[in-house]
Amino acid sequence: MDSTIDRRALLRMAGAGVLGMAAAPLLTACGSGGGTSGDVSNAGKKLVPWPAYVPFAGPTPDAPGDASGVQPLYLRYPDKLVQSVHDTVGDGSKVTALVVTFGPPPKPVGENRFWQEINKALNIDLNMVVVPDPEYGQKMATLMAAGSDIPDIIMFTNLALPHAAEFIQSQCADLSDHVAGDAIKNYPNLANIPTYAWKGMGRINGRIYGVPLERPAPANSLFVNRTALNEAGIPLDWTTEQYLDAMRELTHDRKWGTGWFKTLFGGLGGVTYHAGSLGAPNTWAVTGGHFTHTIAAPQFEQALDVMRKLVEAKSVYPDSLTVSSTDMQSYYHNGTVASINDGFGSVALATLTKINGGFDLDLGRPYGPRPTPWRGPGLFGYVAFKKASPDRIKLLLRICDYLSAPFGTKEYELVNYGVEGVHFTKDADGIKTTDLYQTENNTTLPVKYIGVAPSALYLPGYPEAAKAVYEWEKASLPKSIANPQAGLRSATDAAKGAQLNQIIGDGIAAVVFGRKPLSAWKDVVTQWRQAGGDQVAEELAKEHAATQ
Repeated sequence: MDSTIDRRALLRMAGAGVLGMAAAPLLTACGSGGGTSGDVSNAGKKLVPWPAYVPFAGPTPDAPGDASGVQPLYLRYPDKLVQSVHDTVGDGSKVTALVVTFGPPPKPVGENRFWQEINKALNIDLNMVVVPDPEYGQKMATLMAAGSDIPDIIMFTNLALPHAAEFIQSQCADLSDHVAGDAIKNYPNLANIPTYAWKGMGRINGRIYGVPLERPAPANSLFVNRTALNEAGIPLDWTTEQYLDAMRELTHDRKWGTGWFKTLFGGLGGVTYHAGSLGAPNTWAVTGGHFTHTIAAPQFEQALDVMRKLVEAKSVYPDSLTVSSTDMQSYYHNGTVASINDGFGSVALATLTKINGGFDLDLGRPYGPRPTPWRGPGLFGYVAFKKASPDRIKLLLRICDYLSAPFGTKEYELVNYGVEGVHFTKDADGIKTTDLYQTENNTTLPVKYIGVAPSALYLPGYPEAAKAVYEWEKASLPKSIANPQAGLRSATDAAKGAQLNQIIGDGIAAVVFGRKPLSAWKDVVTQWRQAGGDQVAEELAKEHAATQ
């Protein structure tokens, strides 16, 4: 196989927005359309308060977290678990939830002990509609176009869907009276969700319509095969040239330095790690209230140049933009590629189980002299509820509350590991999963996309991996920067986002593959600004001022 990426494949992906702008605010606004109505901007509106934050007093970690986003580190499983939910959750009724999946489909409930135990704990008949990630955008578009017969719970990923915010305002329940301010205290596990996750989700017309699915501070990160890097003499900290040399060194005998892992729901894709390494703003920069996009930063051009050099050196897995995210992860797990860009959520037991001791997992540190690693929005997505009676909405919130129980609770144990003696056992080293866990877990039955606990860094059976990730966080996060666009809305971005994405994606493809010189990037920026980018910047500035 020729060790170059097919140019036409990249162009197809770029046209789809995979190499376009970073993900838009999770509650995206746009012009009116079928089944949608109303003004969804926040500027000039009375804003309900964010939910009160009441942190869970959990077990003492082996190493503390900090304000930069470093997670508390747990090397041992807590000896004693507490119960966080004391009242009955459900009423025995059927509850339908639509969620994305990145794994194989679950076994039917009659053959699935994990599903049965979740139903029992929640006291409901949970009907999970799981849709593979490549199909989720179309599924959501079809659902919103129909505008009727929608599920009780709908997961919105960070895919920027046209008319999403208007659809939510029209068809979904306003949760403000249930969760804003001190009202959230009726749901203690939801009150434990940090404020940054609610802010990253954003409001609609000043109101709260969803419950966020929290994620740690890091954005997409560079997962590396530390064993291969060590064997090649590649240090933890590296310069730009050392990084490029490393990727060349690791490319041989049908193995490649990197799998240029495509972004799951659009966005800047493989640029993210490089742009942050070289000091580019996280999607947008705000100076004096004015927004400027990262594509105009000189450091962004430098990131494109690094990517161009990776392609020229044939260090990138061939056809990596045409394979599925699952396949590319498998190539990392089996050692075919020594690094991939992936969501930080893949720092998980499931990933380590798939690596199966083949190598030591680690994360690549930024390589530039003045890096600005990009922080994520603080959530993977959020759930919204079908309009219903107050009692029904409270039931759905109780479901989310149970599934969001934090590390150190009995509820967390069930949701994350299943049933003791069936899906896992415990010994002095903590949790040990069984063979059944490989097919019955919260990836195959992704209840974690209905509600999820704030993340703790605990990787049962892999303390060295947990320590490596913790050291990476301490080295990287104090320098990290947030995206000021998080939680804001722009009507122009929603209406013209695909067109703007295509301009950037086509430009990246042309520069990275050498069809145009790096100097041509300035023309791409000009074209993007004239096509609506400047208007997006103005609208974001207005929203930003209104929500401070």
